[in-house]
Amino acid sequence: MLKLDIDPKPRIQILDVTTRGLVASNFMGDYQSIFKGKGISFESYREYTTTDDAELIDWKASLRAGKTLVREFVEERNLEVFFLIDASYSMVFGSQVKLKHEYVAEMVAAMSFAILERGDSVGVGLFSDKVHGFLTPYHGIVQYRRILRELTNPAHYDGPCNIEEAIKVCINRLRPQTIIILITDAVGLQGSWEHPIKIANQKFEVLAILVRDPRDDELPEGAGHIVVENAYTGEQIIMDSEKIRVQYAHAASEIKERAIATLKRARVGDIAVISSKEDFAKHIIAFFERRKRRWR
Repeated sequence: MLKLDIDPKPRIQILDVTTRGLVASNFMGDYQSIFKGKGISFESYREYTTTDDAELIDWKASLRAGKTLVREFVEERNLEVFFLIDASYSMVFGSQVKLKHEYVAEMVAAMSFAILERGDSVGVGLFSDKVHGFLTPYHGIVQYRRILRELTNPAHYDGPCNIEEAIKVCINRLRPQTIIILITDAVGLQGSWEHPIKIANQKFEVLAILVRDPRDDELPEGAGHIVVENAYTGEQIIMDSEKIRVQYAHAASEIKERAIATLKRARVGDIAVISSKEDFAKHIIAFFERRKRRWR
């Protein structure tokens, strides 16, 4: 089992401060309007007052009743969002300031806080070959603290990646119409996971965010001979990076594109690809803006 030298308490404090700063900037905008699960339904009529919007007047009902009536609506339900996070060996890697799992933890914490601030429910589950720290969606500041603890728990980050098993757990434990946001680097995927995601899409709305470190896509130029270790087997080999840069980039691109193609065949609603060298906030904003334009 991989051991991470992490003291969760200061990381929780850092995440908390960073998260609140992002949310104060309203970086997620009106996210509720871009999910299918959020809507309004007709509840009843009441008599029109001068403060009402005239567009709400139901003229047919008003004629039948002999007085001016407006339609009243209620929100169908609060959103329930669940972050399904890849916590396998390959996520505990990074060539940037933050390792991939740190980058993802900060992103999920910020999004979770923003969602909870708007009165909706959030849950998380981290997975490798098994699922760790599964929190079903709930609301309130206590849930936010629980999420921070799970995101910063070093015991959750180890093992190979088995999306198939993680999706099966979600199917069995989450309520229908939950919005699942799958976050993975698409490295080391195992099992036949296309069919489980198709099944999940019949019960939930599934979105995907691929978080990639620059070294996931290409080797640095001019690095010379490098030692490469397989995170899943521990095997090490020495390579001349200049001789394999082109082949490495090609193989890395194939892995990423294969994952994207699988997600598309499984009818995943939206897919975002984010580099850990960039500010995730602008990518989340762009991700939600694309959805908003499509749902208009």
